[in-house]
Amino acid sequence: MNITFVGLGLGPKRYITEAALDSIKAADVVFLDTYTGILPKETVEFLRTVSKHFVLADRRLLEDGIETVLAEAAKKDVVIAVQGDPFIATTHVSIMLEARKRGIKCKIVNGISSYSVAASLSGLQAYKFGRAVTLPAEGCVEHAKSVYESILENMSKGLHTLVFLDTKDGGLTIPVALKRLRELESLLRKGLVSDDRLVVALARLGYEDELIKAGRVAEIAATDFPEPPHMLIFPGKLHFLEREALIRLLGAPREYVEAYEPINYEVDRVKRYIDTCERVLSSLCASAKGTRVNDVLNVAKSYLDDSKFFLKSGEIFDSLSAISYCEGLLDALRMMGYVEFDWRL
Repeated sequence: MNITFVGLGLGPKRYITEAALDSIKAADVVFLDTYTGILPKETVEFLRTVSKHFVLADRRLLEDGIETVLAEAAKKDVVIAVQGDPFIATTHVSIMLEARKRGIKCKIVNGISSYSVAASLSGLQAYKFGRAVTLPAEGCVEHAKSVYESILENMSKGLHTLVFLDTKDGGLTIPVALKRLRELESLLRKGLVSDDRLVVALARLGYEDELIKAGRVAEIAATDFPEPPHMLIFPGKLHFLEREALIRLLGAPREYVEAYEPINYEVDRVKRYIDTCERVLSSLCASAKGTRVNDVLNVAKSYLDDSKFFLKSGEIFDSLSAISYCEGLLDALRMMGYVEFDWRL
């Protein structure tokens, strides 16, 4: 006996492949995952009619009650049917690993995933996406904060971020998601979700009323979208072809897209260190007394120059390392009482 993990595609019935349908019809029991995606009633009812035994599987069954599914698979052919592709969600990987431990054979029927479709339809280059994240419909500020910080980290590396919006209780909408992120922006104040931030909104991929739109956060938040599932993309560094795609394909204003530059938090942080060290060195070189102090200040200045060179060359890690040595030497001189200065000025 075995478990077959079946991908159902984007949601509408027409995205169910022949291979997926054959597996569903042959199975003794079909567990339909209702937790990790949203399926239209038409698709659910169709699956019910072609299945020998059909079970709606919520989060409780797929996680806490997985023993029930594995017990069935030990004596019957079982299908776990999932919107999209089965192993985009980690829940299904965990089930497969547990099944393999028990000697239960596992098969996979892949389906079209919104993960790849979103990148494809956005006009952004797929290999430039960083780690994807999911914004929960509810929960503590820390959950949303981790999403915010992941977007910021990707953007600092020039990478795009795909943000899945929670499908729980009918699904989180784009305007509500942006409202949550903007509220977080008021606390963190790093400029990630400012009104002028460029964002791509994707609603109901694969459905007749599919809507994909690029523009400023303020404009996207005020847009009337069809019902979920919804997704967001925060772009990183844009290639000129990506800029043209956002303008010509997704309707973003040309003047805004051409002027767009992502936040590079790591670069900004190194620049602040460089500016501070340069200010301190300037004041100390004019007032320092003693050959030995001047020798140390000259070494510190050489590290400052190295840091500037590395930053200009795009070598952020080396730039940060060099400016750290500069700071260390200056702090050492201050701690030994040879110089006086204040980093905070």
